[in-house]
Amino acid sequence: MKKYINTSGLTNSSILYIGPKFFDYELEIKKTLEELGASVDFYDDRPKNNFLTKALIRLNLKSFIRANIDRYYKTIYSDVKDKNYNYVFVISPETLDYRKLQKIKNLQDKATYVLYMWDSFKVKNSFNLIELFDKVLTFDSQDSEKYNIEFLPLFYIKGYENVRKPDVYKHDVCFMATAHSDRYKIVQNIKRQLDGWGLEIFSFLYLPSKVIYWIRKLFVPRYRYGSVGDFSFNSLSQKEIVGVVEQSKAVLDINHPLQHGLTMRSIETLGAKRKFITTNENIRNYEFYNENNILIVNRKNPIINRSFLNKEYTVLDAGIYEKYALRTWLTKVFDCEINYYE
Repeated sequence: MKKYINTSGLTNSSILYIGPKFFDYELEIKKTLEELGASVDFYDDRPKNNFLTKALIRLNLKSFIRANIDRYYKTIYSDVKDKNYNYVFVISPETLDYRKLQKIKNLQDKATYVLYMWDSFKVKNSFNLIELFDKVLTFDSQDSEKYNIEFLPLFYIKGYENVRKPDVYKHDVCFMATAHSDRYKIVQNIKRQLDGWGLEIFSFLYLPSKVIYWIRKLFVPRYRYGSVGDFSFNSLSQKEIVGVVEQSKAVLDINHPLQHGLTMRSIETLGAKRKFITTNENIRNYEFYNENNILIVNRKNPIINRSFLNKEYTVLDAGIYEKYALRTWLTKVFDCEINYYE
């Protein structure tokens, strides 16, 4: 694979970056932007990352913490008012509303405003912010067509480029994700199939609190959760996730039923050169789709083809892997080019 140096488009640029803290992706994005020549100030979109704050935001009950959110953004206004940014870069905002963004625009009126959505607008209700941005991109092809905005799939971070192939895989299949929607039911179905063949699945279903587990189990019939031991209440680090992928022959991913864009795990699996099992039929439309490497299953009746797991991974053209690397993703977001050397 080719190596890279700075981009002329971001060298000496100053970026105000506002987005979610999510499995350290914000750190990887900031680090890579700095490697590409920019200086970056990052602010979490949320005032806090504790369970209560996240829950109230996700349940659209932000009014209960409105004062905290307003105080938090006042500190951002104070921090940025005397700076001169070339770009204000926002990812999938949850508490950054129209009024707050307009305030930032008044303080940073010379900057170029860029929005990237790694959630569907059905999941994150931030469509009204579009008119305040100079450039808007989305990971969801349906949102791209519906709202006439630029389509750009997600990326994989550098750690997945360094994943090696072990002599013997520890796991036949791995699954690591938050336990939302119908994920638990699908994972349990697939686990029963693999158990019948004597194959092993590493299953990590994350819930931020045991309170959520018991509320769903006792009062929300559609979840039908099993044992509390089927869930984890402490998240994995990015390093731990990469380590599990490295020790797995195939990665399972179950997309949110309201979203059609490929998840981060989809692209990370590509970067790691691992086989992939997914419920997202939309993956057929991507140039890296290969029946030998990717198995699409029906989420209502997910049948695993054992022969798929027995076949070796087919390595693709190097240019495809480079296309989905984080550094390349950022050059598309900011309309700049990477200067390569061999």
